[in-house]
Amino acid sequence: MDEPRPDFSLIVKDNEKAAALSIQQGNNVQTFLMIHALIEALLRMFLRADEDDLRFSDLVQRYAAFLRENNYPEPDFVDELTQFNRRRNRIVHRLWRHGFTYTNDQTESAAQAALRLYGLFIEWLETFDPEITRLGFTYDGV
Repeated sequence: MDEPRPDFSLIVKDNEKAAALSIQQGNNVQTFLMIHALIEALLRMFLRADEDDLRFSDLVQRYAAFLRENNYPEPDFVDELTQFNRRRNRIVHRLWRHGFTYTNDQTESAAQAALRLYGLFIEWLETFDPEITRLGFTYDGV
């Protein structure tokens, strides 16, 4: 039997509230990075992957393997998550090349898309594991 999952719901809620506040304040970079962290946490909880040395790309590969093992011929969200991670890398590089103001202005649509991806991914993962929202992940409050 699987071990019970740790309760990170308060941390998840806190991070979701911070992401919601940052998008309202026009802090697109922070919003994007917070949603990236939330999606990483979501993947870790869904896959029960608690190894500290796992990178986001490792989690996406494990997720793709999960889909193959469960006979899903179309790897739903794998490409989106891969592109999402690449965009995070580009945003971080823009921060040190162009500074915060330029990067923040250029990141508005990416932050909005990240919020939508987060909500859709939660809904999708709920089809496999209804416990996801009981772990604190929501898509209506962000």
